Amino acid sequence: MKTLYKTISFILITLIFGCSSQSQTNVGSGKVDFSYWLDGKAEVAVYSLKQNRYNDIHDGEVVNVFVAEDFLEDKQVKNETYTSKNSIKILKNIRTTKFNTGIYDYSIHTSSFTPIDRSKYEQSLKIACSMQEWCGTKYLQLNRRNSKFNIKSFSYFEKEGDETFTINLATQEDELQNIVRLNPKLLPLGEIQIVPSFAYLQLMHKKVKAYAATATNKGYKRNDFEGENLNVYSLQIKDLQKTLQIYYEANAPYKIVGWKESYPSAFDGKIRTTVVTLKSVQRLAYWGLNSKSDSTKRVELGLD
Repeated sequence: MKTLYKTISFILITLIFGCSSQSQTNVGSGKVDFSYWLDGKAEVAVYSLKQNRYNDIHDGEVVNVFVAEDFLEDKQVKNETYTSKNSIKILKNIRTTKFNTGIYDYSIHTSSFTPIDRSKYEQSLKIACSMQEWCGTKYLQLNRRNSKFNIKSFSYFEKEGDETFTINLATQEDELQNIVRLNPKLLPLGEIQIVPSFAYLQLMHKKVKAYAATATNKGYKRNDFEGENLNVYSLQIKDLQKTLQIYYEANAPYKIVGWKESYPSAFDGKIRTTVVTLKSVQRLAYWGLNSKSDSTKRVELGLD
């Protein structure tokens, strides 16, 4: 029985993490070394948050989870049964953002699914974002289907309603952190087209489409973020008066130490800046840490 158990365990591990030839992909001047992500754990990072909303900056928390996953290209869901050949390796990013505005709470959950083979897949295959607050719930989902993005939008706001439509392919702001973690040399530079983050689009009630943007990537020497050999990837979307800076370590595995996002308030038009700063990070098989005794890990991570 023990021998059978060990054999089954070995087969499952092989299916989940794949063979070593799948863990490395060459793309132009950038090489994706995926071995860091194939240890059966996720990276869980906790950040302090200063969130731009209404006419103030609000305290909150962001949890950023990166994990390798086998993904069904056709169904665009996690490969759980391993009965299909349409499975590819992806880096999944789950990001939860929570903050209060006065008396009531906001909770934003964004999921991004980015294939590691950037030569074959130039954009992420799926982005999903849900937003809950006391007024109601909103949900946006993007799926790449052939030469278009299929968009599903659900909202309790009358002017937005529920709709399904397509838009042209472009870089997605929600995939940028995944690209940083795979290899920053793969980040798009110069004059580009980008779909803004789904959280921003829902908070600001903006049209879901690609906008013209300018992107740069360079070294960063200031000390407002802590880390070794920092770089900053900057994005400017002129039509939205929106800027984004992602601060990350220039050496693999390219740890993200924080980011800033600036745009005008919908209420007074004043530009304010959201600041997200790394507090702690651990490699964890978090899906197995679900008992009361595991709550000590929340203390270790500094989770509120």
